[in-house]
Amino acid sequence: MLLGYSPKPYGSREPFGQLLSSPINNADRVVIDHSPELDRAASQVPSIVERRTISLRCSFELFVDDEKMADTPFASRCFYLLHPSN
Repeated sequence: MLLGYSPKPYGSREPFGQLLSSPINNADRVVIDHSPELDRAASQVPSIVERRTISLRCSFELFVDDEKMADTPFASRCFYLLHPSN
């Protein structure tokens, strides 16, 4: 499962509910791609990565050196590869 985060604000929905939790719980692997500067991702990703049912396989950060992106939250990206805990 690839989980990417939208730059849109939360809106009226619960930020991390059954809609997101169920696919994560049932996936063989989860890849999270997010910008740490986005509010939605910053509030949800730590609670996903810290779940007891998931183990962190690896993580890395990517910094884009592009003047058009420099002043946007998309200039830095974080990636997590998670798998079910045994």
